[in-house]
Amino acid sequence: MAELFSLDQLRTFVTIADSGSFTAAAERLYKTQPALSMQMKNLEEQVGAQLLRRSGRETTVTEAGRILLSYARRILDMNEEAIAKLSVGDAAGSVRIGVLEEAALGPLVHALTRFGRLCTNIHIQLEVSTSWELVRKIESNALCLAVANTAYSSGPVEPLWQERYLWVCADTYERNPEAPLQLILDPLDCSCCVRDEALERLAERGIEWRVVFSSISLPALQAAVRAGLGIGLLSESAVTPNMRVLGPDDGLPDVPPADIGLYRSEETKSEAADLLHDFLLENLRTGAAALKV
Repeated sequence: MAELFSLDQLRTFVTIADSGSFTAAAERLYKTQPALSMQMKNLEEQVGAQLLRRSGRETTVTEAGRILLSYARRILDMNEEAIAKLSVGDAAGSVRIGVLEEAALGPLVHALTRFGRLCTNIHIQLEVSTSWELVRKIESNALCLAVANTAYSSGPVEPLWQERYLWVCADTYERNPEAPLQLILDPLDCSCCVRDEALERLAERGIEWRVVFSSISLPALQAAVRAGLGIGLLSESAVTPNMRVLGPDDGLPDVPPADIGLYRSEETKSEAADLLHDFLLENLRTGAAALKV
């Protein structure tokens, strides 16, 4: 009988494939690189094929690796769902959770979908809004949980991941170097620490700008960028294939990333909220998100 796969080896393989390097995977898994190398050597001997190809600091997946990767994700996913399903029992209730719109484009939706399959008796009420508004609702106990920028509160918040923000324009957009930057942004009268920091960096470099389109709607901002109205400031997860990323080579400063965290209302005491809170921490913390999707 063929030897069964080790879940630990499969988890290591998926993490290396997702992170693109043994170094990053070792940091995520809290293991040494030699330990990962030995695990991959044993796994490759078991399947009789090379799974990863190392070139300098980068690691890519071979054709055999791509085949196994699909199965590995499903095996790990089913294992985790089985464990979680057995642990939640008959938990029931309703949880009000708010999410930053940019976060709704990433692994969060996948995580909430999986949670819904596991905890069929727990009803999730989802609200999408700005970080500033979500934190205000957490403080007033209008929400149980919120995934938002950590810069909007001095209260307790548990870190999840860092969200990169980028200057982007349409593929066909041509900037006039003699004119002020034509920017597509959130409204200036709305609180947005990422936007404010980006504008400060433009000012430090003496770069003039003017807002040609503003909206609190992410789809509206994306549409304005794709229409070629100007240069937008979007989260990396909101950048679409028909957009071009701009940076220092284009005369634009880097934008600092935003720290995204999980907030919890002080009055939230339910078992349903406890389960969703712990599930999101497990699935959305840096490294875990790449592993679970």
